[in-house]
Amino acid sequence: MRRLTKKDINLNKLKTGCSPCMREAELMKKKISNRKIAEIKISEIKDIVSSMFKKN
Repeated sequence: MRRLTKKDINLNKLKTGCSPCMREAELMKKKISNRKIAEIKISEIKDIVSSMFKKN
């Protein structure tokens, strides 16, 4: 009988992510639209982050 071992995967080092994560990353990119961090208002950052946790 073969024994299976669980591999530890560091998600920070993966080249690709899962489809829900990739979709959220694309939505954030669209909302930020290639602006520098200093150009984004605090209230806008709060809206972007809170939108990640809202159910559609």
